[in-house]
Amino acid sequence: MCCLISLANAEDFYKLLGVSRKATNKEIKKAYRQKSLEFHPDKNKAEGAADKFAQINRAYEALMDEEKRQIYDRQGEEGLKQHEQREAGGGGGGFDPFEQFFGFGGGRQRREQEVRTPDVNIPLELTLEEMYSGATYEISYIRQVLCMKWEMCMKNAQECQGPGVRVRRQQIAPGFVQQVQQRDDRCVSRGKMWLPNCSECKSQTEAEKIELTVDAFKGIRSGEAITFDEVADEKPGYKAGDLNFIVTEKKHPVYHREGDNLYMTKTIPLVDALVSKSVIF
Repeated sequence: MCCLISLANAEDFYKLLGVSRKATNKEIKKAYRQKSLEFHPDKNKAEGAADKFAQINRAYEALMDEEKRQIYDRQGEEGLKQHEQREAGGGGGGFDPFEQFFGFGGGRQRREQEVRTPDVNIPLELTLEEMYSGATYEISYIRQVLCMKWEMCMKNAQECQGPGVRVRRQQIAPGFVQQVQQRDDRCVSRGKMWLPNCSECKSQTEAEKIELTVDAFKGIRSGEAITFDEVADEKPGYKAGDLNFIVTEKKHPVYHREGDNLYMTKTIPLVDALVSKSVIF
């Protein structure tokens, strides 16, 4: 009975992404891109879309990690949660004298801190009328995404401590070892190195065109951002940054806005001002 329950639970992540249990990483990644764009909260305003988006991300994270996927297939989501709790509790950490006494790497938590590609800010010019009543734009955006087979172009490299960071150890005296941190763009994540000239990928990333629905809500102000989370460029070992559309106000020929108030300047003859004549605006 236990095995049947685990098997049923294990299918949930696959169903969320719409792939089979035998799906390759390439198929999972392609399905994830489609599903995440479909249910992205900034694009899909339907009730429950945000929760669905979070579930899709959770499924993708688990299935793209070989170890987590194996645990999930055998023990279901509950087994995966227990595994993650053990890891969060520091399992496999231990005392590192080099970190404690010499500060190499700044500690386990800081070494493994998430790194992101730069956010992208794009100006979005709106008229005063559009800012008052709201506006919707369909925009095509081209970004860099990971090559579909990028994982095939990596090898294990213990000296890689994170994206672009390699640590070399050398013995300087009996019983003393020195660690030297170097810049190495071949290091794409902790323990992983990119293989140059790999036949599976001409480069680490490739261009992808996506369609976005940019909704400017009623009353939006100049300087506010409409954000699409994790839609900036992808890069091995990095989490994608955010794409931000920064609202700017197009100059109006008559009115100008200050906060929630509209102002206009009108020149009238001195005689009209003196006799309190009605003026039509």
